[in-house]
Amino acid sequence: MKWPEAGRRCLSGECRGEGFVIGHLLLTLVVHSVRIVELNMLSSRLAVTVAVVAIIGVRSDATEPADSARQATLQKMLSIDWSLGVDLPQGFQDSDGGVLDGKLITVGGFCSGGLPEDNRQKPGRYPRGFLQKGWAFDLASTDRGWQPLPDFPGAARQGLAAVLVGDSLWYWGGFSYEDPYSYADGWRLSRRDGAWTWERSPDLPWRNACVAMTVVGDTIYAFGGSDYTAEAFLTEVDRTGQIKRQGARLLSLDTRRLADGWQVLPECPGTPRWVNSFAAVDGMLFVIGGASGDVKQGGMNYGYCSVVDNWRFDPAANGWTRLRDLPVSSGNFPRSSNAVYRGRYILLPGGHQYEYVLNPDGTVRPKYGLASRKNAGSGLHNDVFVYDTHTGDFGTADPLPIDNNLPMTVVSGDEIFLLGGETGGGVVDGEYYGHHPDLWLRGGIRVVE
Repeated sequence: MKWPEAGRRCLSGECRGEGFVIGHLLLTLVVHSVRIVELNMLSSRLAVTVAVVAIIGVRSDATEPADSARQATLQKMLSIDWSLGVDLPQGFQDSDGGVLDGKLITVGGFCSGGLPEDNRQKPGRYPRGFLQKGWAFDLASTDRGWQPLPDFPGAARQGLAAVLVGDSLWYWGGFSYEDPYSYADGWRLSRRDGAWTWERSPDLPWRNACVAMTVVGDTIYAFGGSDYTAEAFLTEVDRTGQIKRQGARLLSLDTRRLADGWQVLPECPGTPRWVNSFAAVDGMLFVIGGASGDVKQGGMNYGYCSVVDNWRFDPAANGWTRLRDLPVSSGNFPRSSNAVYRGRYILLPGGHQYEYVLNPDGTVRPKYGLASRKNAGSGLHNDVFVYDTHTGDFGTADPLPIDNNLPMTVVSGDEIFLLGGETGGGVVDGEYYGHHPDLWLRGGIRVVE
């Protein structure tokens, strides 16, 4: 789909023709009703009850820390030895997946068609379009390469969220440039009798582009996200005007009781956001960073802003606690549910630093701190920040060998895998990778003593 020149705005602020930084805009505004769980066994009374709660929301009092101010200095917490994995079958960004049955899985995504240099270097490697495709890589038998999966049964899209529970990868949400633009449908991928199969799962209560997900036991949690419309990615309120503070909403789904559908939990008191980290550690849920929707105040358009206030939710206490702010106002951290190392360290690779920060009280301030980059012209970053959930401190790890915005991120054992993303084009170990790259980065992780 070729969309108007006026719509060529990128979430990172670095437009590259039709290249996409998870946020190209200008489609047709579509008003839709809030969709509630679509399981046949769900009673009408339950559906109505959930709909009312979903629209009104559930507010929560938050515990403020003694000091949420950012750290003055950062220590190196983790060492990561980066190397190249086997190239992806094509370039893309904004897929999701995980490790299931010993296979590294990626599903969905988008490719812009490549920059001129991309197509000169690797002709045919960067076909434009949204993906229903998925691939699996057997981590124990690397000579087989990337094997195709059955196509994703929903519409082709990027920004879908995946979470691993039991023997299935569960997927929700995402967006594309086709009506209805944002999605609520749920699916799960499993391996049965040696074959991959897709099955339906309960829909989200509302459409959501780039919702973040994590899991505790058998319960899936979904946080934040946005509604993608003709004009913007909306985090303060959805296109219907009914889902207030969508980017601060928290939901849960008990996979043992699917007929109960998604439950609405107390919303985060902080800044509504999307493209944020969301991780579960020791039964607690951690929300770190992200970006706002388009911010317009006092006649000025600030555009997308970094979100730096961070939060922890205690499911047992049903309450939120504010954590230390980000040390640098960078953001666009991968939404992966698999980004925790040794049950303690949350990894925050790459991203983009916006010109302004949106505060929880709605005020705006300039960006702060210096985010690093490999390529001065990319507009993206190669930092790897780390959050220690035991001490409450931020630190660093070895930077990426290429600037990358929102790669699919999976931590498995002592390795981290980064697939695709958005780079501006660059070279790793003598190999060229495009803007939406056919790139698999592997990193061996260890704790810095």
